[in-house]
Amino acid sequence: MKIGKLELTQEKMIIAIAGIIAAAALIVYIVFYAPLLGGIKKKYIECKSIENDVIDMRTIIKGAGKVYGDRILSTEEEVYGTLDELTKHGSKIEGVNFLSIKPKEIKKEKGAEYKIMPVELKVESSYEQLGVFLGSLDDLEKGLVKVKSFDIDRDETKPGQFITDVTIEVYISGRESK
Repeated sequence: MKIGKLELTQEKMIIAIAGIIAAAALIVYIVFYAPLLGGIKKKYIECKSIENDVIDMRTIIKGAGKVYGDRILSTEEEVYGTLDELTKHGSKIEGVNFLSIKPKEIKKEKGAEYKIMPVELKVESSYEQLGVFLGSLDDLEKGLVKVKSFDIDRDETKPGQFITDVTIEVYISGRESK
C-alpha cells in the first residue's frame, strides 16, 4: 500500500496499527480507568476508617457490658422509679438541692431499640458539689442516664452557690412491656 511518499509494507502497517491501538488504550486508561481507580481508592480508605470505628465501638460496647452487666433499661412504667432514685441519690450529696424536676415527652429515634425521656433539672449547689453529683450519676442502678447539657448561673442571693439547669436523658427500653 502506498500513501503519498510513504510506502507501508505489511510489517510497518502492523506496527502502526499496534501503536494506534496502544495509544488508544492509553487514552482510555487515562480518561476513564485512572479516575475510577482514584475513586475506588478513596472509598476503600473511607470503608477502612468506618471498619476501624466499628471495631472501636464493639470494644466499647463489650466493656460497657462488663461495667453495666446487671443494669437493664427501664420500661416506661419503671422510668419514674429511676427518677425517684435519681432524686434520692442527689439528695444524699450534701449541698445539692433540687429546685425543680421536669420530665419531658418520651421520644424514640427512627430505627433505635430504645426510647429517651429528657428531664430538665434545676439544681442549686457549688461547683464541687455539682461535679460530684454529675459524676455520680453512673452509680444509679435502676436505669441509664446521660447528661445532655448543663448551664450554670451564679446564685445572686447566696455567695459560692450556683443555679444549674441540667438536661439529662433517661434511656428506656424500646420493647413493649407485657
